[in-house]
Amino acid sequence: MQLRSLITLASITFVSLLSQPVLMAETAPKLLIEDDYSTVKHPTRRAARGNWVIADGTASVEQEEALYKKYKNHGPIMIYNVPHTDAHAVVEVKPGDCKTVVFTLDAAEGGHAFRIIFRTTSGPEKGPSSQIVTYAAKEPGAEKAKLIPLNRKDTPKLINNEWNRIEVTVVGEDATVVVGGKTIKVSHPRIAQEKGIAKLGFSFGKLSLRKFTLEAK
Repeated sequence: MQLRSLITLASITFVSLLSQPVLMAETAPKLLIEDDYSTVKHPTRRAARGNWVIADGTASVEQEEALYKKYKNHGPIMIYNVPHTDAHAVVEVKPGDCKTVVFTLDAAEGGHAFRIIFRTTSGPEKGPSSQIVTYAAKEPGAEKAKLIPLNRKDTPKLINNEWNRIEVTVVGEDATVVVGGKTIKVSHPRIAQEKGIAKLGFSFGKLSLRKFTLEAK
């Protein structure tokens, strides 16, 4: 009996060890976006609402008034169609006199699951601050979904005419933003929605991107 028990225990341990690499492989993050703007075409990239120039490792564009009006007061935007839920994204961006720079993860069923609305140092010192938000479910008959502020005090402005690194991690209903030497944590059930798009847009001035990555489980 004792020998049989030892053999059974050894078999269980062996099977457990064999299964560990499989579990690790199943939960390993998958790189969905890796864009260094070294090529004009990218499988999931869509450069929209402006005459983007993609060359020499950057994507650059200046807002045009006619296009701003055409798209109902929305500036140029870089869009990536990548279904995901939990994710880690890194974006490197240089704003040039932008009023706002906006990073968004859109919900798969529509609307914005997570958004950072950055102001830049080109604006007035006592002007509006940057903020992290999500949105409520759109009510029947409503024109827009209700914005839900998550952090208005601690989110820094982007530095004008300099490269800024934005790092975002969302896991379930929790999000962590690292930018300008600060780490900001927020939480809301709406962040946990399944997502379908990662994007970065801006209004007024010009903007350059040199990195956009997103990995997800």
